[in-house]
Amino acid sequence: MAKPVSNSNSHSHLIPLLILILFFSTTFHLSEQLQFSQTQTLQNFQNLLGYPQELLTLNTNTDFCNIEPTPHFTLVCYEENLTQLHVVGNGFSPNALPQNFSSQTLFATLATLSSLKVLTLVSLGLWGPIPPTISQLSSLEILNISSNHFSGVVPSQISLLKNLQSLVLDNNLLQGVIPSEIGTLQGLAVLSMKNNSLSGTVPDSVRTLQTLRVLDLSNNKISGDLPSLRHLSNLQDLNLENNKFGPHFPSLPTKLVSLVLKNNSFKLGLPSGLSTFYQLQKLDVSLNGFVGPFLPALLSLPSLSYLDASSNKFTGMLFKNDTCNDELVFVNLSSNLLRGELPTCLKPVANKPVALYAGNCLSNDDGRNQNPASFCSNEAIAVKIMPPQENHKRTTGKTVLVSSMGGIVGGALIVGVVILVVSRVHKKGSVVKTPVKPTLEIVISQAKKEEEDEDKEEEEKEKEKEGMVAASSRSLSISVLQRIMKRVPDKGAVESFTRSMKEHVMNRMHNKNGVRTSTRSIIEHASSVNTAKLLTDARYISETMKMGASFPAYRTFALDELKEATNNFDASSFVSEGPHGQIYKGVLSDGMPITIRGLKMRKRHSPQNYMHHIELISKLRHSHLISALGHSFECNQDDSSVSTIFLIFEFVPNKSLRSCVSGSPSEKLSWTQRILAAIGVVKGIQFLHTGIVPGLYSNNLKITDVLLDNNLNVKISSYNLPLSAETRRLVSNGPYPGLKGNFQERIMDADKNDVYDIGVILLETILGRPLMFHNEVGTLKDLLQVSIKTDDMARRSIVDPAVHKECSNESLMTMMEICVRCLSNDPTERPSVDDVLWNLHFAVQVQNSWRRDSNDQRGSPASSSSHETRVV
Repeated sequence: MAKPVSNSNSHSHLIPLLILILFFSTTFHLSEQLQFSQTQTLQNFQNLLGYPQELLTLNTNTDFCNIEPTPHFTLVCYEENLTQLHVVGNGFSPNALPQNFSSQTLFATLATLSSLKVLTLVSLGLWGPIPPTISQLSSLEILNISSNHFSGVVPSQISLLKNLQSLVLDNNLLQGVIPSEIGTLQGLAVLSMKNNSLSGTVPDSVRTLQTLRVLDLSNNKISGDLPSLRHLSNLQDLNLENNKFGPHFPSLPTKLVSLVLKNNSFKLGLPSGLSTFYQLQKLDVSLNGFVGPFLPALLSLPSLSYLDASSNKFTGMLFKNDTCNDELVFVNLSSNLLRGELPTCLKPVANKPVALYAGNCLSNDDGRNQNPASFCSNEAIAVKIMPPQENHKRTTGKTVLVSSMGGIVGGALIVGVVILVVSRVHKKGSVVKTPVKPTLEIVISQAKKEEEDEDKEEEEKEKEKEGMVAASSRSLSISVLQRIMKRVPDKGAVESFTRSMKEHVMNRMHNKNGVRTSTRSIIEHASSVNTAKLLTDARYISETMKMGASFPAYRTFALDELKEATNNFDASSFVSEGPHGQIYKGVLSDGMPITIRGLKMRKRHSPQNYMHHIELISKLRHSHLISALGHSFECNQDDSSVSTIFLIFEFVPNKSLRSCVSGSPSEKLSWTQRILAAIGVVKGIQFLHTGIVPGLYSNNLKITDVLLDNNLNVKISSYNLPLSAETRRLVSNGPYPGLKGNFQERIMDADKNDVYDIGVILLETILGRPLMFHNEVGTLKDLLQVSIKTDDMARRSIVDPAVHKECSNESLMTMMEICVRCLSNDPTERPSVDDVLWNLHFAVQVQNSWRRDSNDQRGSPASSSSHETRVV
């Protein structure tokens, strides 16, 4: 007999359904509440400011996330939460605000937007103090309230915004001191407080801001010595103009790009270490009281384009044959106590550089606007010259490695080595010009430091490197070696090279730790991979990071516009299909050629869900990238979800770097052009890492992805687009499957994966032949490493015959050494991108110096090949 079924059991299967219905109804209700709350906040904000007009029509039925952005008003949402609010006025006066305006009420109102990450309130006439309640905006990452009338002090409670990456308080009426609590903002990348009335000294806690990239305190009343910033390895832009800083020159990191100390109270000399700031592009120390010798080495800094040392009391001699960097655009040495002759390199050619030097004692051609030599001599005697405080004991010039037997013995050995090297150079009658002239004290200090670092690294190493080259690559190695030996005309060079190769293989067998190369290094330890989070508002990033100035504004394209440009995506417009979707070429109605990438979405989402990706893509605008011009959505008709995203990029003729280094002889680049092309590649990667937030890493870069336009300007055509993960599964798309390990390893060493890819490109650039197989890379890296230790003849035998006679020995060595380091099996031993960039700049500078010397000896003009030095 069947058992009766209870009433409760008969409905038990309905319980999960009821729970699901309850969940969705609750979620929908919360979403409605969230939308209503944010709408109300925006309405209150509009009432307080009486601006912007776009918010006047806002009501509970309005989807504010889809309000069309304008130059003065932009809202950005992520998953229905308001994350960015940008409002820019026209410089309203405080009287233009409604009578009920209060800065306290303003920030209390905005504090209800719990997901707000970016707040820009510029030129709105806002007045009153910055209230302590600003700390309630706890999610803020970027705060820009510049060009208003905020007064009073900078509240210490601003330090409670722990996620803050950019703080911009420019052009206000702020007074008092910078709060010491600012040092607790450990993610801060941009700190800009220019054009206020701040006083006192800079708090010592600033030295702890390890992520700081931009510090601008110009046009205030701040005084005293700046705390030591030597350990802020990310700092690139420092502007202290029009303050009362001094008297000592600040202790600074060597990776600065822009340094402005104009119109302060510095009274002592420039540190000699300033001549090792190889990335410095702008240096302004004018209108101070600097004394002591001017550093002529500053003129040859490889990246410097702007130098102003006017209105000081610099002494010393200038010589006609002093060298200058080719990139110099402006030099001002006026109103000092300099003697001698104006260097030939400062006499303008084709209006470059602009050089000002009046008010010295130089015996220039016309003699006008110069004082007699006795004037500078007497004034120099009258000046009491204090020895400058040497804050920079390290240099990144040539590395000297010695085995030390105690401090005194080690120092004596280095002195002996230096004397021996100098005597040999004089015997040979040839001096290689380099941009760095380190003092013996600096060389000894660097050698001791490097010894300590090497000992520490040896103790910490627990993991052994890979051993011998795999058996599968031995035959390849032998065949490559045989081909190279055929190029070497000298029997002695062959024997030397063979002996070195045997020693290298034996070392690899008996010592798996490998051989360290001594390439120039900007910093001993590479910076962390996660530097991308440090960059923020492009207005306040250093000049090298500003982007897209020459491109039309990024915009949304109509789908019909793209169909017209491609003749309805006709097969004749189709270019290729790759990991980033289908690629078409087209021409807009105004005649502008474009490239279109169509990305088919695997998941159904509304356009709003992709806006945070689009926002990042819109920032991909750089002179060495195929830059983004706009986007367009193609949506499904049934649910309005996005089926395809079209990304529009600039069009560049498909002439790859490979064809220019390993193609037909008529297309091959010169040695200098190859280095400059490599510089363009590295600058593009540097921008992808640090020029946008978040940065793009593991870009799987190949030499075929590097294009050159008609002016030989380098453009990277394929990189890790933010939407890539939405469109494809994680599979290997490169020509070398598994070349750099598994996916987890690539994520962990994201920035160093790109450095490895740079190394592969450098390898092909040096050898001048395509690398088609994975085994070739390791074999040829070993070959390069061996050749570094052989004689010049054997070393040149492995270089592309098209250029092996035109490259200087030092330039070739630098290129080989940095290439080997980039290809290190251990990602932690690969150099940083900045390190690679400096070495390439060094290589091109010594190459240009060598070429000028060769031209002088032959009596031919140095400018005959000046065009190639400006390629990229």
